[in-house]
Amino acid sequence: MAEIQLKPLPPAEAIAFFRQKGYRIGFDHRDVWQQEHQAAFTVAKAMQLDLLAEIRAGLDAALVDGTTFETFRKALTPQLQARGWWGRKDVTDPVTGETAPAQLGSPRRLRVIYDTNLATAYSEGQWERVQRNKAIFPFLEYVKSAAEHPRLEHLAYAGMVLRADDPWWLTHMPVKDYGCKCSVIQHTQRMLEREGLAVGKAPPDEMRTVVNKRTGEEMQVPKGVHPAFYYPPGGRRANLGRFMMDKADASAAVAAARVLSGGVKQWMPLVQTEFGEFVGRYAAGERREVGTQRVAGVLTPGMLAGLQAAGVQPQRATIGVNLPRLHHLLGEGRGEARKVKGAGVAFVTALPTLLSQVGEAWLDGQRLVLLCASDEPGRAAKVVVGLDEQVHRGQRGNQVVSMELINPADFGRKGLRRIDP
Repeated sequence: MAEIQLKPLPPAEAIAFFRQKGYRIGFDHRDVWQQEHQAAFTVAKAMQLDLLAEIRAGLDAALVDGTTFETFRKALTPQLQARGWWGRKDVTDPVTGETAPAQLGSPRRLRVIYDTNLATAYSEGQWERVQRNKAIFPFLEYVKSAAEHPRLEHLAYAGMVLRADDPWWLTHMPVKDYGCKCSVIQHTQRMLEREGLAVGKAPPDEMRTVVNKRTGEEMQVPKGVHPAFYYPPGGRRANLGRFMMDKADASAAVAAARVLSGGVKQWMPLVQTEFGEFVGRYAAGERREVGTQRVAGVLTPGMLAGLQAAGVQPQRATIGVNLPRLHHLLGEGRGEARKVKGAGVAFVTALPTLLSQVGEAWLDGQRLVLLCASDEPGRAAKVVVGLDEQVHRGQRGNQVVSMELINPADFGRKGLRRIDP
């Protein structure tokens, strides 16, 4: 009788998570930050999509076939060397404009790329199984790291048992740092009793202030969690658009504009999808559930420079729509407000796309008038943005005031200041 050989099955959930990612080009590891990694594949200073695709293909094979690092390294190294993406070279930072020597491909970098991408994919796949099976296995045990030199903060969690739905896992579900090899095991009540384990209490977090120097964003991060890994598990590409815009909304204006301006083709379709759902839910009658604010676009670096030259300095680069504005744009007011002609659901829904194709920008006092390309022949979308307007409880931001389709030839430019779009 022939000997039966059993082989481990590929990690289906981890593969599905990795393959659902889009691409995101970033010069610095802080350009693609935190939760963005759940929805986009990136390698710092790999500034071409075909280069990213080659690296990604090697990682995909490692997940599917169980490829070792040495096999991954030997196959990918000559490809990267042939492309010139190897060793230390002078590179120009698109955010700062500075040119300096930087490390591109190397065995050490490939190790970090391999370990980080596989570990996060396995972790996300495991979290999916945890959520799917938590009715049967409602408890999670934090398992000691398999690393030779585990972090003391993580070592303190070893053996701790919490319910699978404890909020602590949203910030501490492994992995939470580069090279982290911690994991979790699911348990039933009987399994806990058999192993002499008891459900404990989540330890209090000791928070520290961290600043992303690329964007100026300041955040509170628990000790023992690397800020780049400080995000809840279970994220997917569908959430990337809103997450990126929310991060941009919290960042310094110039940094947010520079980081996002080079990747419009990557983020705009995602923002368009999420914004369309936001408007659709509102039009269907939802109010509280739909949220109070959505970011629909960003001012470009050229716009910010032009506004600064005119003596106007917006605190944010983002352009948003809150519920009162959405109510107004759709022409759903009462009394006098009903006289306002609404732009229509379909037109308002297309706002992110319109804001990504600005042809002219004009400053009218504290308002920015944008003429955007539209699908209507001979017509342009005129979008008026109030700069640094009161948004909510002392917060200020750039808000869309009105939208309409016009004939560009009829637009009165006299008395307005031209701003480079």
